[in-house]
Amino acid sequence: MNMRSLLMTTVVALCATTCFETSAQDNSEMAVRDIERAAQILDAAWDHSIYGPDENLMLADSYDTMTGNRYGIADVWPYTAAIEAHCSLLEALDAVRDTNPLLYEENHEKYAVRLALLIDNLDWYRGNLRLSAYACNKEWQPYAVPRGGEPGQANVSGILNVYDDQMWIARELIRAYRLTGNEEWLLTATHLTDYVLAGWDCWRDAEGNEYGGITWGPGYNSKHACSNAPIIQPLVWLAEIYGDFGEETEYYYRDESNAVANVTVDRSALYLDFALRVYDWQKVNLADGKGVYYDMMGADNTIKVSRGYRQHVDCGGRTGTFFSYNTGTMIGGAASLLDYLEEYEGELPDFANAHTAGVDIDRLTAMLRDDITLSARASISNFARYVRAQKSYEFNTDATAENGFNTWFNDVLIRAMADAEKWADNTSATTALESTQNNLDYAWENYNRSGSLPIHLIDGWGSETRSKAFHQFAFASEYALLSLRQSKTAGVNMVQTDTDCDGAIHDGAFHDSNAIYDLQGRRLQEIPDGLYIRNHRLCK
Repeated sequence: MNMRSLLMTTVVALCATTCFETSAQDNSEMAVRDIERAAQILDAAWDHSIYGPDENLMLADSYDTMTGNRYGIADVWPYTAAIEAHCSLLEALDAVRDTNPLLYEENHEKYAVRLALLIDNLDWYRGNLRLSAYACNKEWQPYAVPRGGEPGQANVSGILNVYDDQMWIARELIRAYRLTGNEEWLLTATHLTDYVLAGWDCWRDAEGNEYGGITWGPGYNSKHACSNAPIIQPLVWLAEIYGDFGEETEYYYRDESNAVANVTVDRSALYLDFALRVYDWQKVNLADGKGVYYDMMGADNTIKVSRGYRQHVDCGGRTGTFFSYNTGTMIGGAASLLDYLEEYEGELPDFANAHTAGVDIDRLTAMLRDDITLSARASISNFARYVRAQKSYEFNTDATAENGFNTWFNDVLIRAMADAEKWADNTSATTALESTQNNLDYAWENYNRSGSLPIHLIDGWGSETRSKAFHQFAFASEYALLSLRQSKTAGVNMVQTDTDCDGAIHDGAFHDSNAIYDLQGRRLQEIPDGLYIRNHRLCK
């Protein structure tokens, strides 16, 4: 049965209400249960790994699940994962606010306060830098890889700050802004995004085309999948946010003669343009042709600066390992672009972009859907193994929790699958999400150590006792996004069409014979997965 279809008669609707009541109830209960498990994992990771006074919170790099001992101080990347998990849990709580107000009231303030504490303490990783970029020379306040000794005084020189860290932070600050309306967080995300875009190689080749691509950081010449695609989704979100503001900004670039130039542009249009540019660059330069993405394009790491500006350095061919998150960020970016373009009116911005100038939106939409479908399928075959006993796919991870980062890489892929599920023209995204639900539940029921899960969800801890909070934050975030998915399919949704039996318009608000409205008269631009009953008069 197509769950998006409408039940068109009153008699069938009544039967459907009865027949599907248990399934709807299960979805609602699953949404609550997933929130509760996300919260327990998040609380355990907080208790094991985060310590210090409110004005000086620190995150341990790893901890022992048996002794409780902590080891090391985490870099900004794992610290950002803690922010991600809190944003995900708050989004899930918002989704059940009307159906389970008690759960919301008992938990929302606690995690909102902790989110604010985490973001406040990001300042221990922030520093000051004057950057000689490709077309501008400005002061910035990016975040360092290691934690600094004083707030705002971290060393961000050379390779001590990388662009992908700024992208992950910007992403979560935008989510936090959407959850709370805190404009300071939006401004910081905007600043970081502009800093990243200054790292875009805008020098032009002999044919007058931009070389493009964002290096791993201001101290690197190599261009990585992880320093490009993660900014696509934040760029789309900012394009949407600033579309309501009408704000302008100065954009600096290289013109056709490679001279430095600048133009005053609409900020929203700039961000949409760059979302398309970055997506195009990574697809052209790092796609393997089968749906996954190479890690990088290597280069001589000698940074060249002349007359105050960074110079272009040629990169080698694409190379490196296929990591799940590098495909995930492209899937998530494509999904966000599709969400935005669905409501977009007018032509695509083309003030400095040869690749997307004049592209038809319908053709672009079809391409993005094809990309999602191909990459979703390729992700299952490249990054997961089928476990017959569980009847699900388990995503590949590292030998031990302290060995690498694949558990969090998989989290990036899974959250992208959640964003893209409605756009994929196959069932691969759904398979990935249902497998993740199954595997997390199996680990919870069999290997749970006071709220901590092993990175090998099906095989368990083995002899391992240590974990990284980084990985636990990933599990908490995944449980929260799965709760959000359950909330979208929970319950029976009443909808109303705009015509009476004789075809007359009910109300001035109902103006399109093909439109669907909720019972409050609000037109539904999108119908989430679920069971729907059409509310209309019975014709005689």
